[in-house]
Amino acid sequence: MKQQYRLASLVGVVAMIAAACGGGTATTAPTTAATSAPTTGASVAPSEGASAPASAGASEGTSAAPSTGTAASMAPLTGDITVWEAYGASGSAEKDAFDTMVAAVKTANPGLNVTVLDVPFNNLFTKFETEAGSGGGPDLYIAPNDSLPKEARAGLLTDLSSMSATLMADPYNISQTAITADTVDGKLYAIPESMKAVALFSRTDMLPTPPASTDDWLTAVKTNKLGLVYGANGGGAYYQWGLYGSYGGKILDETTGKCAATANTGVADSLKFLTDFKNAGGILYKNDTDAKTDFLSGKIAGFVDGPWQTGDLSKALGDKLAVTPGPSGAGGAFQPMAAPDGFYINASSQNTDLATQFALAMLGQEQTFMDKAGHIPANTKLVPSDPITAGFAKQVETGFARPTAKELDNYWGNFGNAIAAVVEKGTDPTTEVATACAAMDKANGK
Repeated sequence: MKQQYRLASLVGVVAMIAAACGGGTATTAPTTAATSAPTTGASVAPSEGASAPASAGASEGTSAAPSTGTAASMAPLTGDITVWEAYGASGSAEKDAFDTMVAAVKTANPGLNVTVLDVPFNNLFTKFETEAGSGGGPDLYIAPNDSLPKEARAGLLTDLSSMSATLMADPYNISQTAITADTVDGKLYAIPESMKAVALFSRTDMLPTPPASTDDWLTAVKTNKLGLVYGANGGGAYYQWGLYGSYGGKILDETTGKCAATANTGVADSLKFLTDFKNAGGILYKNDTDAKTDFLSGKIAGFVDGPWQTGDLSKALGDKLAVTPGPSGAGGAFQPMAAPDGFYINASSQNTDLATQFALAMLGQEQTFMDKAGHIPANTKLVPSDPITAGFAKQVETGFARPTAKELDNYWGNFGNAIAAVVEKGTDPTTEVATACAAMDKANGK
């Protein structure tokens, strides 16, 4: 991509979109959905079709942060950029909201040309890593922070550390939690957009009082079917994380980086809960798409999933939809991973300044994501009034901040396989957890 734009300072952009970010409480209930579930780190072949390369001759390694000069210019954004997203994977709501936001930014900046590529979510990270690794790919993309640590350490993302103070101040007001979750080895590598965690979607016409504890769940499924996602390729190791907290287990030792899943029986007990749940009448799904279908048809009264489903489910069920925390247990509260979606700037792009300013302009349209797709803003001044989005915001507050430790890379496959083995083959949870933990440590050189 040729660098054809007139640079506007980030200070200029802040002033230009301050009014857009100044909104407070949402006034419109969500009418559409949000992102696909975070990936489990499994390698997937890149999808067909590639965008224009980011640049030729880009510097190797991690790019320095874009300019944060103090020029008074408020010149509109001009030039050509390419942005990737994967919102088409979760239904129409997020994709429609994103496109509306892009159109608003383009209207405010007539000289800005934005090429948007919707990439299948399962291919997004591998596709980016393959193309950016050879100097191509988009100028930026938006996604959960699933692969952030790996991509940052590979030098594929622009270091945005100098922007931390700007992002946490007006008009962006990004939370410290979001900044921390997008920080790898002391450096910021993303512009946080929203926060996500999974919770219980339920139908009030089938389940007026949602179950609160693991014991309640085992009782409820005898009369009202509930669903949980377990599949290794459907994000099972992501969905299971919340139950580790319910049983007092954890995966990583923060000091040593070693697997801590065998330090007590909590993780194994959480896997045993899956078999107990199934035996009591619960339904276990390999992916959330199948669970969503059964939920909408009334086959199940509830399932655990994330706010990326809010828009479509709200549109279909209206006031029959509720969101409450996942099951607490003997070890404590349900603690799902709480992690941000954000904009990642390709270190190979020649347009890092323009890409960064476009991302900031998109933050100025965040009300649309919140109202139309149920996003939980990373902006602490935007408070959702819709009960579904507010329910997820509450779950995020009690969630487990997603680690960016390198050792977590070897969690997904090993524990995803362990979960699938317990469910599908009936193997012993304690043995499977011990095997997965040992394999994780071996892969991490621990």
